[in-house]
Amino acid sequence: MIGRVISGRYEVQAIVGTGGMAVVYRAWDRKNRRMVAIKVLRPEFEQDEEFVRRFSREAEAAAKMSHENIVNLLDVGKDNDMRYIVMEYVDGQTLKEVIRQKGRIPPETAVRMAIRILAAVDHAHKNGIVHRDIKPQNILVDARGTVKVADFGIARLKTAQTTRIDDKQNSALGSVHYFSPEQASGEVADEKSDLYSMGVVLYEMLTGEVPFDGDTAVSVALKHVSEEPRSMREIVPSISRGLDEVVMRALAKDSARRYQTAAEFAGDLRKALVRPRGGFVSYPMTREEQERLREEKRREAARRKRRLRLATFVAAVAVGVATISALVWYFAAVYNMETVPMAVGSEEAAAVASLYDRGFEVTTEYAYSEEYPEGLVIDQSIASGERRRRGTEVSITVSAGSQWVYFENMTGWTLEEVYAELTGLGIAAERVSVTYAVSEQPVGCVASQSPEAGWITRETDITLVLSAETVEVPTLTGLTLEGARALAEAEGLKIGEVSEGYSADAPAGTVIAQSVASGEVVAVGTEIALTISQPRQVLYYPVSNYTIVVPLDDVEVRLEVTAPSGTAFTGYSGVLNKGTYSVELSSTEQGLHTVREYMDDVLMSETQVLFE
Repeated sequence: MIGRVISGRYEVQAIVGTGGMAVVYRAWDRKNRRMVAIKVLRPEFEQDEEFVRRFSREAEAAAKMSHENIVNLLDVGKDNDMRYIVMEYVDGQTLKEVIRQKGRIPPETAVRMAIRILAAVDHAHKNGIVHRDIKPQNILVDARGTVKVADFGIARLKTAQTTRIDDKQNSALGSVHYFSPEQASGEVADEKSDLYSMGVVLYEMLTGEVPFDGDTAVSVALKHVSEEPRSMREIVPSISRGLDEVVMRALAKDSARRYQTAAEFAGDLRKALVRPRGGFVSYPMTREEQERLREEKRREAARRKRRLRLATFVAAVAVGVATISALVWYFAAVYNMETVPMAVGSEEAAAVASLYDRGFEVTTEYAYSEEYPEGLVIDQSIASGERRRRGTEVSITVSAGSQWVYFENMTGWTLEEVYAELTGLGIAAERVSVTYAVSEQPVGCVASQSPEAGWITRETDITLVLSAETVEVPTLTGLTLEGARALAEAEGLKIGEVSEGYSADAPAGTVIAQSVASGEVVAVGTEIALTISQPRQVLYYPVSNYTIVVPLDDVEVRLEVTAPSGTAFTGYSGVLNKGTYSVELSSTEQGLHTVREYMDDVLMSETQVLFE
């Protein structure tokens, strides 16, 4: 296969991975001039309907998704009898190889990588795709630390019922060390199965070990079903209690007690970075607990009804009409009134419960406070001690904590690291704007920031300048506009404003000036303005070597010519950089002409030139 050109387009260069079903090659896309990865179904499986179906399912799953943390599908095709899938090429390692090299990954780095993996999983789930084989071998990490989820070979739509890879071999889906208890039991895998597998991956990233291991695949599968995982803190005591609690919930045997969405999982991982002592992970009630709670409420409601009937009967018999009248007045004027409790200084949940217990409706607002810690009530709309009717609405204001946070010097950080830091500080991503510039920092890393490091509020707008890829500006003069545009775009540049000018010797429609000099190193994406030679429709009489000396870069130069007859015209117009230029002027008349030289609309000189 090496050296073969598939479908006349993809030149195969090397093998980058092999699997039981397919081989993955690195190839050069001649059409789009970029490196790609091509997954080719092994020839021995071309006639096997099951493998062809799985291969097609992977393409179908990948086509439904487009995400920065998923290896994107570029093309699907068949060259003679060879089926192939073209994917984005990721130059890096698998997460498994990274773990083997490092032993284990530092918690903060592991959490940031896990959050990006969960973002990819969440995107797949929202598009109706369950991966069913989340494991470090299927997660790629490039040189900048960006993670991408790959290999949807055994993924399925949520409506699919298949629970086996190969019914003939009767083998369960996924890899035994990473699949969920329901997969081990042969049940249908759903989104929560992917989250369990992600919990196993994070466990291995943090400890260097998988939670369950054994001599055979069957023994490992049984442990997934029946044994509880060992706390990560027993293996690595430096792992925070909060992070341990998050991973343990992800590894719950009962899928109803796990995280229900990837976003919920990622949210608790972010909390673990700022609340390392834990205590924030909560488990949903089991079906048995919910049923016991409902039964207790039904019994209490029945007891209240019996007591109320008995009291009403006794009162009606003993007191009669007078007592009933007194009760009516009491319920209307006295019993329906209640004293507003003190909410200020209490935890939000306690304050809300206290107000509800006394029959008040509650609305909650949040505000920054330098006096009260986050979560405490700092104000209430009705003062404590006042009496109000039950059902009255009481508004409480809860502290959102201090609005001041310390903004680090992020020079050299990647954008993913910056967003993870800002998320931990409670600063919304919408507050961040990003630009690019040439810098000594690695490509994609922060070169400068505004504001500088220091204390800022969570409402502060932040500007980051990232180090851009650089490119040397090619020579565009002499090319047609289409040729210049193609060359510039091939180098990663853009063509900006295109104007017209005159040139005595340049063919009509070719570039005679460019706004950025050739050879200059600029950022990828820089715009270059061009001046295109206008066609001439009359015979001109050239005068060679009119010299223009430009003192600065990016100067707009214009030569205005007045013929002996008094006719005035523009002999040259364009934007030039610092340097000396020779321009040929031409006219429809012979004789002495007046040439006025303007730079940025300022008259620099007036010269008499003989046109012959």
